[in-house]
Amino acid sequence: MADSANSLLYREIYVPSSTATKWKEISLNTGASASTLQDIKVAESCGGYTYNDSGLPLSVVRNRFIHWKACNDVLELEEESLDLDLYGSKVKFHFQDTAILGGVSIHESHGYVIVLVPTVASVHRLIFPHPNKLHKGDLQYIPSDHPLPSIFYDASIAKCMDTRNSHMLNPGGTITSHFTAAASYYTQDGEALFALANSIGNILLVKMPPLDIQGIVQQFELCQTSVMQKLWTGLVPSVMRSGQEPQHTVCSLVIQAVRNEACIFAVCKDHRLRVWSCKTHECMVITNLLDFATDVGHAASLSPAGSGHTIRKLISTNMADVKLGVHLNFTNSNQFCILQPQVSSSRLQISHRASVFGPEDDLIDFCMSSTTLVTLWTSSEGTPVVRTLTFGDEGPGPWMEVLLQPAEVADLNIPPHRDPREVYLERLFQPGRFSKQDIRRALSLQVYSQALDPNVTGEMALGVNTLKQDVTIAVETEVGGKLKGLFADGVTGLIGLVRKGCVTYLRPCDQVEELYCSSEDLENSEILADICRTDDEQTKRDVSIVFETLHSISLEISDDLGMQFEQELSTSQNLEMVAGQLVEHVILNHDMENALSEGLSVAGNMRLINDFTGAVNIILKFLDLSPNIDDDQAMESDDINMTRHLNLNKLFTSKVGCDILTLCVEQFSLTRFQLLRDLYLLLLAALRIGNQANIDTQSVATIQNDLLPYTANLLRSYLVVKWAAQTLAVSTQANSLESNIRQLSSLDISESMIGGQNVGPALIQKIEHSGASLMELFIHGPGGDKMRTSLSTTSFLDEDSGALWSSGLLKIVKCIASLIWPLSEQFVFAEFLASHCQYLPLQDYNNLLQHWCEFNCASRCFMQALCYLHFDEPVKAAHCFNTAREGLPNESFLRDRLLQSEETQVRKLEVLFYLKVIRQFEEISAPDVVISLANEAISVADEDDPNLPTLWSKVFKYQLELGHNSEAYKAMIENPDPSRRKDCLRQLLISLCDRGDLQSLVDFPYIDLEDEVENILESRARCMDLTTHNYYDLLYAFHIFRNNYRKAGSVMYEHGMRLGREVPGKAGLQRQAQCYLAALNALRLVKPEYSWIIKPMLATKANMAAGDYMRSPTSKHDLEGEEVVNSASNFEILELHDIEKEFMLVDARLRLLVKDNDPSLSAGGTPGADEMVGLLVKSGMYDRAVIVSRAFDLPLNPIFESLTLRCINLTKNSSYHMRGDNDYTSQAWEWLKMNNLTLTNIAKENSSADEAWQLLQQYLDRYEDRTAQYHRCTATKLLTHGFTLPTWLVISYKGLNSAKLLRLYIEYDLLEEAVSLCVEYMDSVIETFSGHDSKLFQLKGCLQHQPQTVWLPYTSIDMLRKSLHEHRQERHLGELYQMLEERLQRYMRRLKESSDQVCQPTGQPFYVT
Repeated sequence: MADSANSLLYREIYVPSSTATKWKEISLNTGASASTLQDIKVAESCGGYTYNDSGLPLSVVRNRFIHWKACNDVLELEEESLDLDLYGSKVKFHFQDTAILGGVSIHESHGYVIVLVPTVASVHRLIFPHPNKLHKGDLQYIPSDHPLPSIFYDASIAKCMDTRNSHMLNPGGTITSHFTAAASYYTQDGEALFALANSIGNILLVKMPPLDIQGIVQQFELCQTSVMQKLWTGLVPSVMRSGQEPQHTVCSLVIQAVRNEACIFAVCKDHRLRVWSCKTHECMVITNLLDFATDVGHAASLSPAGSGHTIRKLISTNMADVKLGVHLNFTNSNQFCILQPQVSSSRLQISHRASVFGPEDDLIDFCMSSTTLVTLWTSSEGTPVVRTLTFGDEGPGPWMEVLLQPAEVADLNIPPHRDPREVYLERLFQPGRFSKQDIRRALSLQVYSQALDPNVTGEMALGVNTLKQDVTIAVETEVGGKLKGLFADGVTGLIGLVRKGCVTYLRPCDQVEELYCSSEDLENSEILADICRTDDEQTKRDVSIVFETLHSISLEISDDLGMQFEQELSTSQNLEMVAGQLVEHVILNHDMENALSEGLSVAGNMRLINDFTGAVNIILKFLDLSPNIDDDQAMESDDINMTRHLNLNKLFTSKVGCDILTLCVEQFSLTRFQLLRDLYLLLLAALRIGNQANIDTQSVATIQNDLLPYTANLLRSYLVVKWAAQTLAVSTQANSLESNIRQLSSLDISESMIGGQNVGPALIQKIEHSGASLMELFIHGPGGDKMRTSLSTTSFLDEDSGALWSSGLLKIVKCIASLIWPLSEQFVFAEFLASHCQYLPLQDYNNLLQHWCEFNCASRCFMQALCYLHFDEPVKAAHCFNTAREGLPNESFLRDRLLQSEETQVRKLEVLFYLKVIRQFEEISAPDVVISLANEAISVADEDDPNLPTLWSKVFKYQLELGHNSEAYKAMIENPDPSRRKDCLRQLLISLCDRGDLQSLVDFPYIDLEDEVENILESRARCMDLTTHNYYDLLYAFHIFRNNYRKAGSVMYEHGMRLGREVPGKAGLQRQAQCYLAALNALRLVKPEYSWIIKPMLATKANMAAGDYMRSPTSKHDLEGEEVVNSASNFEILELHDIEKEFMLVDARLRLLVKDNDPSLSAGGTPGADEMVGLLVKSGMYDRAVIVSRAFDLPLNPIFESLTLRCINLTKNSSYHMRGDNDYTSQAWEWLKMNNLTLTNIAKENSSADEAWQLLQQYLDRYEDRTAQYHRCTATKLLTHGFTLPTWLVISYKGLNSAKLLRLYIEYDLLEEAVSLCVEYMDSVIETFSGHDSKLFQLKGCLQHQPQTVWLPYTSIDMLRKSLHEHRQERHLGELYQMLEERLQRYMRRLKESSDQVCQPTGQPFYVT
C-alpha cells in the first residue's frame, strides 16, 4: 500500500449500494446431494480483488475492483469502478446444495479474469473476459454518461458449466470427514490449485490443467508421514476417531508462490505453521509460531480460541516480496506475527519480521500491506470496530481506531422551528443514507413482524416513538450496517470494508482530523511540522496543546448544542452573542478537568501554552483554503500539463466516484467546522478568563480584532461547504431546464454556465428517485472538470502516480472544497447552481454569505437577480441588477465572464452590463422593467456611446408594446442613429395600423421623416395582402391631411388596380369602384394642369422582390424605404378621363353582378370595353352599353342589332289584339327597366313589345348620324328575320338616306317597296324644281334657275328596272315596271326643262341621253 502521507488515522466513507442495477442469477448443478448443505455448516466469507494495473494512469482498470460475498451455496460477485460507470456488474452464482468454503480467489491471466471457487463437494474455475479485452479504445473519447460493460455482463450458465472448469470432490458422498478451510491459487503456468483442509488434519490438493490444454484434474491428499500417525489412522476406525480432532488440524491456509514454486502455508491447531509443496506434495517446513510470539505465558498448552488462528498473505506490488500475517488467537490474548518465507541454500525458511499484541476483542478479518495492518473486530458490546496499525522503521505503531460511520439513532435533534416529520424524512432520504428500495423492504419486514406480535396493536403500532425506533432498527438491520470483511489495494492505497449490503471505503485523515478527532495521545512531529510549517519544538507543542484542548471541548458539546449553534450561525449576524451562551454553559460553568490531560482546566491548559495567539493563528492559516499570492502566481506561471491532464480526465467520474468525493468533502468540511466552532468558543473563553490563562492586554486586542473575526469568517465558510455537501438538489422538469438554458444563453457566458458538462440522464434519474446533493452534481459537472484542470497544473501524484487513495484523495478533496470556498474570487459554484436551474439552493447560498462575505458581493447580487427572475419577481430582480452594477470594475466574474470585454471605462462597462441584463427581462416579457433599465443605462451612457441607439430602440420597442404611443414616438426621435430611427418609425407605423389607432399615426408631426413615413406606408401597402390589411386608406388619409391631393389620388388609383387583380368577387369590385371614385375626387381638387398621375407598372424582372410589381416607375425608394435607381424609362400618364374610363368598366361589371350573380362575371380581371359592351347588351343594359361605347369610341352597331332582335322576338310572341303581356313578354320588363325609356303616350297601356320598339326608335333618333349606319343596321336585322320595316323607321330612313334604303329594298327583293320609294322620291325631287320643300326626304325647293345638288340613285334604279323588265310577264311586276318607267320619263323631261333654263344664258344646249 502506498504511503498514506504519514497518516495514522483512517475514516470510513459510507456509500450505500445502488439498487438500480439488478442481479443476474445463475444456478449451477454441482451434482451434490441435497443433504450436503444441511449437514455441513460453513461460515460466511467475503473479500475483494483489485486489478494489477489499478494505479496505472489511462488504464481501464484504474480505481476498479471486484468484491465478493459467499453465504451457504450463494456466491455474489460485483465489479465496481470509481472512474467509469459499469453495467451488468452484479452476478449471483447458486452452487446447488453445496456450501462455499472461504478460499475464493480472483486472478488475472492472458486476457481473462479467473475466479476460483472451492466448495465442500466441488471446485470451480469461473472465466470472464478481462476489461482490457472488453474495451480496447481510448478512454478519452468515452462520454462520462456512457457506461461500459462489466466483465460479468455476459455471464451465462453455458460458460460456467464447462466440465473442464469444474470437478466433483466426492461424487459418491462416502467420505466421513468434511472440509473446514480452503485456499486457491492460479499459477503462472495457468494451473488452478485448490487446497482443502478437512477435519481429520489432511489437505486435499486439486490441480486443474491450464485453459485450452487437454488434461485431467489431479487430486492429491497431503497428510502426516509419521509412522505412529499412519498406524493411528489405519488401525483405529474412523467412527472411534470422529469426536477427536488431531492437533495438526488446519485452522487456516493460503497458497503462495515462493521462487516460482507454489506452496501451501497452513496454520494448525497446534500453533505450528506447516508449509507443503504443491509440486512434490511434501511438507517442507514446520515452524512453531509460539517462538515468534511474545509474553504468551502458558499459551502453548492452550487450544486456539474462537475461530482459531488465521493466516493472510501480504498485499504488495513486489511479487518477489512475499510476507505472511498470522493471527494467533488465544483465550486470554491474541497476537499478530509478520513472517517472511525465504529460500536459503535451496531450503525454505520462515523469518520473523514483527509481532504485536491485538486488542481484547474478537477478530473477524484482517488484511495487510507493506506498511499497514487493517483489522476488523467485534467489541464486547457487539459493535464492529476497525483498527489499523502502521509498521515503520522503528517498529509497529499504536493501534488506531478507524472513524466508522456512526450508527443511526432513533432520536434525532429537532430544531424548534422545524416539523419533526420533515426532519425524519430528510434524514431517511438524505443522499448517501439509504435507498428507497431498502427503506421499503425494511418497512415491510417491520410491519410483518408487528403483525405477528400480539402485544402491538391499534395505536401502539402507529405511535411516533415506536415507529421511528422500529424504522431505524429495521433499516440498519436490513440495509447492511454489519461489517463482514476487508480488502486492500497495495498500489493505490484503497481499503474496502465489505458490509452486508454494500462496500464502504477507508480514507486517510488529514493532519487536522488526526489531531482533532483522535482519542489517542498523538505526538506526531511530522504532522505538527506540516501544520506549523516550522521545526520549532515550542511552537509545535503550543499547537498540540491547543488541539488537545479543542478535542476536550468537542467531547462536552452534545449534538443538540452543536445543532443549535449551527442553526444560530446560519440565521444570526451576531456570532459572538450566540457563542457566548455556549461558552458559559460548556466551558466556564462545567467541570472539564476529567476531560483534559493532567487534570487541568481550560485556564490551566492555556497556561501551558507559550504563545496562544500565535498557535491559534497558525491553525487558522492552515485551515484557510483561500489561495495566497504565491499560489496564484504559481498557477498563472504553470501551464496545464497535458499528460497529467489526460491522466486525470476520467479520475473519479463514475457515479460511485462522485459519491465518494462528495462524502469526503462533507467529512472534510464538517470536521473543520466543528474544530473552528470549538476554537471560537476557546477564544471567547480566553477573553473571559483573562489573566487566569496568561492572556495579556496585547493578546486580548489581537483576539478581539484579528482572531475572532478571522475565525468567524472561516467558520461560516466551512458551513457553506458543508451546506453544499448536505443540501439536496431540487428536482427540475425538462421544460424548466430548457427555459433556463435559453435564458442563460442570452448572457453569452461560456464554460460552466451554459457550455459546461450537463447533468446526465443517470444523474437526473438519481435526483428524481433517490436524491443527489448539490456537491454531487457539482463534482459530476463543472466542479470535477475544474478540479482536474487545477490539479493538472500542480505536481499531483508525480512521485507515485498510483497512490490515488493514500496521498491523492486528500488533495482532490481540498481542491474541490477550495472551488466552493467563499473567501476567494472563485465563483464557479454559484455559476453551476444557476446553470443547473438550482435557484432555490442558490438563494440559500446567497443568504448564507450575505452579511459577512466581502468577496464577489456584486456577483452574488447578480445571481440573486437571476433567482428572482426564475421565481417571476422582475421588479426585485431589476433592483438586484442595479446593485450588481457597482462591482463591474472589480469582480472578475462580471468583468471577464459576463461582459467579456477589454473595455476599461466604467460607463461603457455599465452600458454593456445593462444590455446583457435587458435580454433577461426580454426573455420573460417584462417590458416595464426593460424600459426602466434602458433609461437607467441611457442616463449613465456617454453621448458618443455606440450602444446608445440600441438602448433608445429598446425604450421605443417596449413603450410601443405597452401602448404608450407618445413615449414611443419621443424615444424614436431621440435615437441618434438614422437607420435605427427609420426601423423604429416603420415599427411605429405598423403597430399603430394594427391597433387601428390611425388618428395618432396621422397626427404625429414626424418633423423631417414625412418622406420616410410615406415610403414605409407605401412599401407596407404594396407587400401586404389587401384582404387583411388596408394601408392604402391610411396613405390616402395621410396625404389628404397634408393637402397632398395628387398623391392621394395616385394612392387610391393604385389601390383600385391591385384590387382588380388580387381580390375577386363583388366586394373587391365595390372597393375598386370606391377607390377610383376617391381618386377622381382627389384629382379634381388639383389644378387642371396638374390633375394627372403616373400609372404603376407591372414588374418585368424575375428577381424583383415581392410587392415591387406595384412600385411606381418614378419611385426613388424600394419597399424598405431604401433609395433605388429606376432603370425603366417608359411610363404611362393617366388623366382624369382615363381614370373615368376604367371606373366605367368597373361600374358596368358591378351592374352586371347586381343583375346576375354569375361567378364567371367576378372571375379574372376586368374585361375590355368591347367585351364589356357585349356583356351589357346581353344583359339588356343598353343605356350603360351606349355610355361605355361612346366613352371608348366604339360603334353602336351591336347595341342596335341586339335591341332590334329583342323587338322582333317580343313582337313574334305577342298578338295584335293582346292587351298586356304574356309570360314571355313580361320578362322583358326586367331589362327595359334598366334603360332610360321616355314614355310618349302615358294614357295608352303599352306592352313590353311596344316599349321595346319605342326604345329602339328613341335610340335611332338620339344616336343616328348622317350616315344612317344604325338605320341600316336595324333595317338589315329586321329584313334578315323577314320582318317588315316599321313605318316610323322607313320615314326616318327616307329623311336620312333614301338611296341606302332603296338598295336595302333591292337586296332583299322588296321590288314593290323599292318602286314605291323611287316613285315617291322622284315626285319629291320634281316638286323641288318648282320651289317646294320635301320634308319626307329632307329636300329643299328652289325657284331660281341654278344647278341642283339633288341626284337620283341611278345605279339602284337601273338594277330595279332590270329586275322588273326580266319579270314583266307577271302582271303585277309588269304594272310596277310601267309605273317606274313612266315616272322616270316624267322626271327626265322635267329635269331637261330645268336644265335648259339654267343653260340658256350660256348658249350651250343640255342633252339628256
